[in-house]
Amino acid sequence: MQTVEALAVALTGTAQTESEPVRLAAGPLSVEFDGGGLRYVCYGEVEVIRAISFLARDENWGTHALKLDDVRIEQRDDAFEVRFRGTCGPGGAELQLAASIAGNANGQLEFNANATLAGDLLTNRTGFVVLHPLDVSGKPVVVETVDGQRKSTHFPQEIDPFQPFRDIRALTTQHSEAMSVEVRMEGDTFEMEDQRNWSDASFKTYVRPLALPWPYTLAKGSTLAQAVKVTVQAAQPAAASGAAQDKPAAPARIRLDADIGAPRPVPQPGIGVRAGDLDTALQHAAALHALSPAYFIAHLDLRHDDPAHAMPHFAQLADTARVPYVLETVLTGDGSPADEMRRVAAAASGRTAPVALQVSPAPDLKAVLPGSPWPPCPSFDDVFAAARAAFPDTPLGGGTFAYFTELNRKRPPFDELDYVTFTTCPIVHAADDRSVMETLATLPFIANSVTALAGKTPFRVGPSTIAARDNPYGASTLANETGRDAKRICLTDDDPRQRALYGAAWNLGYFAAFAAGGATHIALSELTGPRGLFDSGKPTPLFRLLASLAQARGAQIANLTVEPGRVPLAAFAAKRASATTLWIANLSAQTNRVEFDGGVSNNGATIARWLPGVDFAVASPQHSPLTAGTLTLEPYETAEIHLFASTP
Repeated sequence: MQTVEALAVALTGTAQTESEPVRLAAGPLSVEFDGGGLRYVCYGEVEVIRAISFLARDENWGTHALKLDDVRIEQRDDAFEVRFRGTCGPGGAELQLAASIAGNANGQLEFNANATLAGDLLTNRTGFVVLHPLDVSGKPVVVETVDGQRKSTHFPQEIDPFQPFRDIRALTTQHSEAMSVEVRMEGDTFEMEDQRNWSDASFKTYVRPLALPWPYTLAKGSTLAQAVKVTVQAAQPAAASGAAQDKPAAPARIRLDADIGAPRPVPQPGIGVRAGDLDTALQHAAALHALSPAYFIAHLDLRHDDPAHAMPHFAQLADTARVPYVLETVLTGDGSPADEMRRVAAAASGRTAPVALQVSPAPDLKAVLPGSPWPPCPSFDDVFAAARAAFPDTPLGGGTFAYFTELNRKRPPFDELDYVTFTTCPIVHAADDRSVMETLATLPFIANSVTALAGKTPFRVGPSTIAARDNPYGASTLANETGRDAKRICLTDDDPRQRALYGAAWNLGYFAAFAAGGATHIALSELTGPRGLFDSGKPTPLFRLLASLAQARGAQIANLTVEPGRVPLAAFAAKRASATTLWIANLSAQTNRVEFDGGVSNNGATIARWLPGVDFAVASPQHSPLTAGTLTLEPYETAEIHLFASTP
C-alpha cells in the first residue's frame, strides 16, 4: 500500500499539501474561504464571482504569500462572518492586514481590508482583486466609473488585448433575465483586464491603473483601506445553497457521434528541445524515437546559443530518432536580422534541414504592458524577409514564442506567414491545483480569438507546459524546490505536476481543447530538462500520454458529445476504419463517474488505466476488456479506451 505522502507525489508530484477551503453559506449565498480570500461566490447554483482577494505583488509581479493569524469564523443559518489578520512581504517591510468578511441571506456580501506597512514595500500592485467567471463572456454589464457616470455595455466575447473597462467604481452584471449582481469597489480606482489572455478562467478587476508608474513604493507607516461589496438582485429567491451540495455527484456522459461535416485530421503532436539541453536530449534519442512525435521544436536563442554547435546536433538528433524538427530561432534584436539568419543557415548547410522555421526577435519575448513604450525591435518585415532569404523553401511561422497575450497585443502581418505560433502558461497568476485545471476552459476562447485574428492562416501551439518556459513579466522564471519538496508557485520553470498523473490529465485537456479549436500542430512539454518527460531517469505519465496520442497521427478527430457532471473531465477521440480510440481524464482530486456510449457499430472494447503505481516505462499500456459503459475514474486518472468497429 502506498503511504499518503507517496500517493500525493504520484498524483501531483509534490508532498506539499494545499489548504482545505472552508465553505460558508447564508441561505442561497455561498462562498469558499481559502487562504485569506474568497472563491466561488454563488447565489443558488449560479456562480456570480470567481474570487475576491487582497494581494500584494512584488516588482516582478510575483504574489507575496499571505500568512494568516487569528482567524475567527461565525456561521449562522442566515449569515456568516469572518475576521482575520495576516502578514505578507519581505522581512522588515511586511504588510500587516486586518480584514473582515460578512455574508447575508439577502444576497449581500462585504469584504473590508485595512493594511499598514511595517516598512517601505516596493510593489507593482497592492489591493483588492475581483475575478468574474468565464460565464459572463459577452453578457451585459453596466460600468459605473469613479466620477459617477454609468454606461451599459457587454463583457468582450473575443479576448480583449488591453483593458475593456477603466476607472471603475462598480460593475453590475446581468447573469440572466432574473438575476443581476453589482460589485462595488471602494478605496482606490479600479480597472479590468481580460485574463483569458493568459488562459485564466476569469476577467480581473484590480486596483491601481497600469497607466500609473510601477513599481511604486508603499511608505513605512502608511495605511490602505479598501472594500468590495457584492449585491445580488434576483426576481425570486434561490434555494438554500446547501441543497445542491447534498445531491450525489451526477456522472458525466460521453457519446461517440456519427461523422458530421468534413473530416478533421488529428493535429500533429510535437515536443520541444532546447539547444542548452541537447546533450541530454541526444542521450534520450531512442526514447524520442519510441515517443514518435510528428516533430520536435528545436529552440535556438542567438543571445546565448552558438548555431555552429547547435545546428549539427539538432540534425543529429533528428537523424538518430528519425523525427523531423522545426527550427525556432530567437534573434538578438541588436544586430542585423539578415546577418543572424545567414549565420544560422550556414550552420545548417549540408545537414538535415528543418521542416519549418519560426522566428522572433528577443525584445518580443518580453511583455509590454498597456501604456508602456515598445522597446526598440527589428520590424516584422525585416525579420520575415531575413528568414525567407536564409531558408527560401521552408514554411515560415511567426507570432510569439511567449504567450497568447503577447500575440494579441503585437500582431504580425498574418497573411505574410505560412502559419501563426504561440504558447500558453497556466501559472502566470495562480498556481493552485483547481486554478490550473480551470485554465483549460479558457482555451476555446483563445482558439476562437486566434482564428478571428489570423483568418485563413493556420495556427500552431507550443511547446506549452504547466511550467513557464519563460517569464515575459519579470527578469526570469522563479526557481523551485526539488523532489517531494517542490511547491506550487507562479511562473516557475519547474512545476512538479509536470511529472505526475495531474500533468497527464491537464495535457490531455489541453490537446483536446486546441484540437477542437482548429490547431494544426500542438507541441507539449520538452524532451529533457525541468519541463521534460523523465523523472529520475524514468518516463512520466505524460510520456505515456504523448506516445499514445502520437499513435493517432493520420486518424480523424471523432465527434464526441460530452455532458459534464459535477466533476470536470477531458475527453478526446481519434477514429480509424478499424477502431476508435477514446481518451478520458479526470481533472479533479475527486473520484469521477463517467457513462459513455460508443455507438452502435462497436464490436467490443478494451481499456488501459493510468493509476499510481503503473510502470510508465512499458512501451504500451496493458489493455483489458471493458464490459460496461460506466467508468469510475480515480483522482487525475487517465483512461485510454479502444472501441473496435464491427465487421460488415
